[in-house]
Amino acid sequence: MPRPKYKHMSPYESYLFDYFIRQHGDTFENFDFDVHVGEGRLPPDHLEQPYRDLSVLLTQKRIDAVGYRGSQIFIFEIKPNAALSALGQLIAYQDLYNRQFRPDISPRLGVITDFIGRDEVFYFNRHNIDIFTYPAASANWRLFHVS
Repeated sequence: MPRPKYKHMSPYESYLFDYFIRQHGDTFENFDFDVHVGEGRLPPDHLEQPYRDLSVLLTQKRIDAVGYRGSQIFIFEIKPNAALSALGQLIAYQDLYNRQFRPDISPRLGVITDFIGRDEVFYFNRHNIDIFTYPAASANWRLFHVS
């Protein structure tokens, strides 16, 4: 069975997300991908409305994946070699998601990665962000996808 493609993810990010799905996918009812949040940039006034709408859509923030488990929502950032930038993204995505969709319960946050350093682990844990690490993804990707 060919691996699914996830909207706006690179082939390697999709591969990494597949690792997560194999281990945790059956615990979720559904996923949404490329979830647009935030206001985006305001386009110039001289643009016609369809182009203004497109401009906003293209400049909104994009959540890689949103998972649903009962009443709990999960926001996932798929990030090879996760760094502190992913922490900032997740915190901002949670706030933007809450402002836009007003869920009853604030979403949990998670990073899906192939590597994360000890400093990053400390800060992700400090902010109660779940870490899903798949180091084999990197080795297997290089073995089967790099010529």
